[in-house]
Amino acid sequence: MHLRDYFNILIWKMEIFMSEQQLHLSTISTTLFHLTDINTIVLTSSGTVLLNHEHDNIPEFLNSWQKEDIAFLAAEAQISPDQCCKYTNIWGFTYLAKAFRLQEERTKIIVTGPFLLQVPDANNLYTKFKLDQGKRIELEGFYRGMKLISAARVHSMANVFEQIEGISQTDIRELELQTEPVRSPRQSKIELMLQQRDEAFIDLIELRYQIEQEMMQAVQHGDHETLQKVRSKMKNLYDFSERFPNQPVRALRNALIILNTLLRIAAKNANVQPFFLHQISEKFAKQIERTETIDYLHKLMTLMFDEYCRLVRQHAVKGYSPLVQKVVQFISLHYNKPLSLDELSQECHAHPAHISRQFKKETGMTLTDFQQNQRIEEAKPLLRNGDLAIKWIAESIGFDDAGYFTRIFKKIVGMTPTQFQKS
Repeated sequence: MHLRDYFNILIWKMEIFMSEQQLHLSTISTTLFHLTDINTIVLTSSGTVLLNHEHDNIPEFLNSWQKEDIAFLAAEAQISPDQCCKYTNIWGFTYLAKAFRLQEERTKIIVTGPFLLQVPDANNLYTKFKLDQGKRIELEGFYRGMKLISAARVHSMANVFEQIEGISQTDIRELELQTEPVRSPRQSKIELMLQQRDEAFIDLIELRYQIEQEMMQAVQHGDHETLQKVRSKMKNLYDFSERFPNQPVRALRNALIILNTLLRIAAKNANVQPFFLHQISEKFAKQIERTETIDYLHKLMTLMFDEYCRLVRQHAVKGYSPLVQKVVQFISLHYNKPLSLDELSQECHAHPAHISRQFKKETGMTLTDFQQNQRIEEAKPLLRNGDLAIKWIAESIGFDDAGYFTRIFKKIVGMTPTQFQKS
């Protein structure tokens, strides 16, 4: 074979390979575009557009914003190629991006968006960017045409992105319509199957309740580490968006209302005093209803897990004798008042000396040490606020002397209140 013929064959094989790769890339982007019905772009690692499928034409005055957003997503997707990146810009436009590779080719990035996670506050944007009437009308029309996507659907889209390299063309076998409804044993079997319960649906419900039980067990033991592992399983299993079409904020609020109830029950099972249960449950119930954004509702969910776990660690009395449980509850409720053994004795119907001995035996702490620990724990969130004076905090938790409060705080925490504030 002549050298020229060899090179011609080599070029021919390369052209076939390139054609197959291009077809594969087109199949991937087209599949995702048809599934999501949202703008889909494929980029090179340097940001050059290879394929572009458009459903919604972005307003012309926002083109520069979109170019910057896509360049940012392309860079971030390559930093964490094993993850799907989600980004929402100041206009409320959300994008998903994922880096991938086909065989030996260089990295590509696929970007889907923009879509909405919630209806943006258009009036605030008009004022912020001083938009004229024409741009306002154009932006309003664009918002109305955009897809409003629930958190569960975003997770589902990300799951598909994770399998992106495996998307390929498949054949479809057309089944002919039977003109005469002839009953057969197969039809009878199908009818019987349709009458039975949907096992897959039952399995999903069972999975939800299993994860729910794991979550409640973790909170009941104040086990924050296990709770984080359970949360990673939850994903979109607790999505109620189908109950509130086009109302993602309302759907997420309802999920948080249910979660607040479950967490309260878990803390109750740990024998947390009803006063504390009511206090934290009411606080979160009000915050849920006052929250207007998806982002803050997600942050609120994290805060709920953290605070209920901390509540159990601080105030759970499970495992103690009834006497010590009463003492713990009494001191927890009156932590900022002087400890009166006589009053405690009347409340618990036991002699002060017996109370002191039994409490030290079961908890390993004296009554005074326990009260001081309670006071310090109450001081921490006040110190995190950053705007409150040390003297005011000391007095609010029961210390008459700010200097004494500082000494006790350092003894227990290992740093002064001021150092804790700064950290």
